Amino acid sequence: MSTLLALLVLVSPVAAATALAWAASRSGHLRLHRDQFRMAAPMAGRVFEDDRDLLRLEHDLDAIRTRFERHPVWPSSGAVGERR
Repeated sequence: MSTLLALLVLVSPVAAATALAWAASRSGHLRLHRDQFRMAAPMAGRVFEDDRDLLRLEHDLDAIRTRFERHPVWPSSGAVGERR
């Protein structure tokens, strides 16, 4: 009996997903669109094409990239080597 119950618990999500996919393809009401799943960045929120924060972030990344193209080393603190 417990084996049958465990099998039922394991198979039921697959059966539910199959039934939902079948219903979505048949009726057209449960269609998935790309706009339903908008991209979001961690600690930045939603990402849209006209987002000012995204443009600022791209500008900052471009500034960092061009800085390392001109000077490909990380700036040091000034105290290099072992001093006593």
